[in-house]
Amino acid sequence: MDNILFTDTHAHIHDDEYGRQVEEFITLAKENNVFRCITIGIDYENSISAVENAKKHTGLYAAIGLHPEYADKYNKEADYERFYNLAKDEKVLAVGETGLDFYYENNPAKEKQVEVFEDMIDIACKLNKPIVIHSRNAAEETLQVLNNALKKYDNLKGIFHCFDGSMQVIDWVKEHNFYISYAGNVTFKNAENLRVALKNTPLNKLLIETDSPYLAPVPVRGKKNMPANVFYTGKFISEYVNISIDKLSKLLEENFTNLMGEQALWK
Repeated sequence: MDNILFTDTHAHIHDDEYGRQVEEFITLAKENNVFRCITIGIDYENSISAVENAKKHTGLYAAIGLHPEYADKYNKEADYERFYNLAKDEKVLAVGETGLDFYYENNPAKEKQVEVFEDMIDIACKLNKPIVIHSRNAAEETLQVLNNALKKYDNLKGIFHCFDGSMQVIDWVKEHNFYISYAGNVTFKNAENLRVALKNTPLNKLLIETDSPYLAPVPVRGKKNMPANVFYTGKFISEYVNISIDKLSKLLEENFTNLMGEQALWK
């Protein structure tokens, strides 16, 4: 197992709602062959906390952004520059999570979500960093925003986080510099749609995550999730697509490095 290395590409460990500590997460993760983690910001203040925690630990990085559920908090004149300056930090690997979420009727209006999404894309491309996309009940609209952005930026790249199984998105990702990240729900008994999607996801477009503290994978389903558990998702995927776990680990690391570039060096 010494040659197996996993990255949790998406977790929320700097503001754990159960009061657990970042140091605890890191120790337990390393014991389970998880040596790198990106902790994700969901608004400006939360993103500051993500960066501050990332600076304290080797192998812990941050993504900063505004989640679509909080798009109404965004004031372009005041907030664009703040997010841009925060995203410059060397510990910030990506911008997000951001995107579109039409699952709840009381979510911010589509126009406001699109405004935030477009500005986060602009920040990411100006700094040549990936965008971390949250897309829920919004595949077609998300791809429309991305296709429009591709007319402006030739360095647009990113991750569809906690992938929901959209074949439309898979077909699009195959043609662009984007990756699909599967969370622990791919292991759930009732998630056959995700496993069908997994079978259709090229291995050179694959990443994994926990989305901690949510979606703990089998065999720890029902417990509070944490980065250490991304190992179980990796193990499940290796068995499901019939490749060795060490080979999958290497493929995932190659994908991560290809997306993140030199900024993914150990710091």
